[in-house]
Order: sequence, then structure tokens, then C-alpha cells
Amino acid sequence: MNMNIFENESFNLEYKKEISKLDKTWLKSIVSFSNTSGGELVIGIEDRTLVVVGIKEDRSTIEQRIIESVSNNIIPKPMIDISFRNIEDKDVVIVYVSKGQNTPYYLKSERLENGCFVRYGSTDRLATESERQELLLSRKSSYFSNEIFEENYSKVYLSDDEIRHFIELINSKIRTKKLIDFNKLLEWKLVKTMNKNIVATNGYMLLTNNPFSNGTIRIGVFEGNTKNRLKTEFMVEGSIINQFEESLETILQLLEDGFTFESKRETKYKLPSTAIREILANAIVHRNYIENHPIRISVFSDRVEIFSPGSFYDGIQLSDALSGISKLRNPNIAEIFYHLGIIEKWGSGIIRANEEMIRNNYQEVMFDVSNHGINAILSMEKGLQVNESYLSLENYLENKVSFSRREIENDLEITEHQARYYIEKWLKENKIERIGQTRRSHYIVIK
Repeated sequence: MNMNIFENESFNLEYKKEISKLDKTWLKSIVSFSNTSGGELVIGIEDRTLVVVGIKEDRSTIEQRIIESVSNNIIPKPMIDISFRNIEDKDVVIVYVSKGQNTPYYLKSERLENGCFVRYGSTDRLATESERQELLLSRKSSYFSNEIFEENYSKVYLSDDEIRHFIELINSKIRTKKLIDFNKLLEWKLVKTMNKNIVATNGYMLLTNNPFSNGTIRIGVFEGNTKNRLKTEFMVEGSIINQFEESLETILQLLEDGFTFESKRETKYKLPSTAIREILANAIVHRNYIENHPIRISVFSDRVEIFSPGSFYDGIQLSDALSGISKLRNPNIAEIFYHLGIIEKWGSGIIRANEEMIRNNYQEVMFDVSNHGINAILSMEKGLQVNESYLSLENYLENKVSFSRREIENDLEITEHQARYYIEKWLKENKIERIGQTRRSHYIVIK
């Protein structure tokens, strides 16, 4: 464990003052660590104040109790290791939990539906049905887009002509100058062999006629900056390649803002077209196609929101995504989109979108992460042009010693989502430190 035991709780670190014989809530953290990226449960430290209280039992007694509780209450049995440290003349217990290979893990008493938890941020949350299905696929090192497609218990058998047509279609749009062939389709698990026949996987179907009712994109145009009045809406169906092209064209048409005549006549948009392109591609490539919801694009007078079903995949946190760390939920779809030039290297889309937003004096893309999806918010407001009566984003930390989330909202006249985004960004950059873990948390500026 990191020698600084007083660092704040995070996606892989949890504190418990004690684990009573009657209270089994600490087992949720064991489950969520096992289902996500592993982690450490530290017993004997108060989670809100980080005060060392120590354990009341002797080492052997509490170690045996932890082992028995985990073994008797969690299915399948997680991989844990237990050690002790003496801090301020008090013993604390450190339970190391490995990322499990036999997911999903769950509390025996609550069964799979209500006892399966995943870790996001510093919280353990109940896994959604689609997350449980992904954990089942993870157990066999598979993905939804790699699985053989079945409809009404029937598989789709592909003819030589169908496969040849698909390969020709992709190669006609290739941008990497590396043409694909049948062996690549097998390697990427877009097709599979079965009894000398070729069958389609979910990924292949999404890239062709796309029979999935939830595998669509809905575009809504609203009057003003709320969803009170819907002006018009579009449903974009068919191949997800066509969905990307048609949706991008539609959004850009909605955002047209005149022309510029520098070297040649070019269309101006209310947002950088590259940023829209990157976030839209990201939403399609990384979405959870098990979730029973379409991608939703909402166009307001002051912003565009792109909602992609499914939270971050396999333990990825928002801070990881912002720094370019990525884990592919749909690797075969990503391969095709890469060779088509729609995406570049893995994980760079958000970075490039933010670079383009900043270069054009817009705020960085903000992200609202929930159990069921990720909402990317692209504000049309140029930077943060604030009045002299209050602080600006650029000099905010220079003029502050400490602040709360609500305080930054009032100081900069920004939304709660915007405030949370910048706080997480500054925490990642080690510019601020969080004090406390409750609603009364505040932040100290590191000078």
C-alpha cells in the first residue's frame, strides 16, 4: 500500500472505522473491488476525518473474522490478502483485493440482481443489468461485439458474396492504406467459423444492417436551453458507420453559423466541428450496446449534449479518460473505425476534442457520468467571459486558499456539472486537495 495512508478515498481505496459483526456493508467494497479494478480496504481509520482509531481486536482474531466473512458471504470467493500496520501506536488492517477473474462477484444474501456492485469514484454502486452481463462476458475474456449474433435463437450464416461485399465496402473507405481481408475479420471476431460455415457476430451486424432496436441515434433540437420545448427530432438508423456520417452531417447543419473567407469560403459552426466529430465517434465506439437505450444527441441554444449508454468500461474513471487512458468495450468496432479514419489511436478522442475546444476559446468538454451512461456537454459559450465583479477560471486558484463546490458555482456563475468537472480536473493535476468526503467537503489550494 502507498505509504501515505491518509490520501483520500478513491476508486481503489476505502476506509472503515470498524467492521462490526452485525454490519456487513464493508463487504460491498470487497465485491466492487473484485468486479472492477481491485483495491484496498483499510480498517481502523475514520473515513470522513481520516483519524486513526485502530482496531479493538487482536490481529489473529480480526484476520480470521475477515476471511470467514468474505468466504461465507461473497460468491464466488474473491482473492484477498491481509496485512497490518501500526500507525500512531494503533493497529490498522489492510485488505488487498485483486481484480477478479470469475466475475461477476456478488453478496450471497442479496443474490446477483441486488448484490453485485461495481466501483466508481469513491462509491460502491449496484451494477446495472447490462454491467452484470458484461462481467459475465469478461469471465470468458469476451465482449458483446465479439459474440455470435442470434435472433429468435437463430444465427446469421454469411455467404461468400456477403462477406466479399462487406470487405469491398470497408476497403473503399479505408484511410490507413491497410486493406482488410477475410483473415482480419476472423482475427477481429467480426465473423466466426462454425461447422465449416461463417456466422456473423454482433459487431458485424452493427456494422452492416444493424437489427438492434436500441442501436440507433436520436437527435432532438430544443428551443432555448432546456428540454421544455422540442422543436424537431430525428431518428438515425442502419449501420453504425452510416449513423456516424449522417448524425455528424445533421449536427453540423444545425450548428451552421455563416461563412469565413480566409483562403477560401468555409462554413463556420457554433462549435468546433472536430470536437463534435471526436465526441460523436467516441459515443458510438465505446457505448454499451447491451443497454436498452439509443445514443441521444440534444441540441440547445447554448450547448450540445451527446449521451452514450453505458458507464465507463472495466474500471476506467473519468480522470483516466481525460488523460487518454482507454479500455475498449467494442474492440472489433474500434478496429474498423480506426481503419476508416474516424478515430485515431485509442483513447485520444477526448484529448483532441478538448484541444480543439480550447484552441477556439471554448470551455473544455464536460462529462456527467451516471449508472446508465455518459453525457458529454459541449458549451457554445466562448471561454468564461466573466465580469470583474467576480473571479475568472484562469485566476481562480491563484486568488483562493480554500473553497467548496457551491462556492465555485457562485463565484464563476457556472453549473454544478461544470464545477464538478473542474474540481475533478484540478484534483487530477494535484492543484487542490479534498478535505472530507461528505456534502460538506471543501478543497484546499496547493500553493
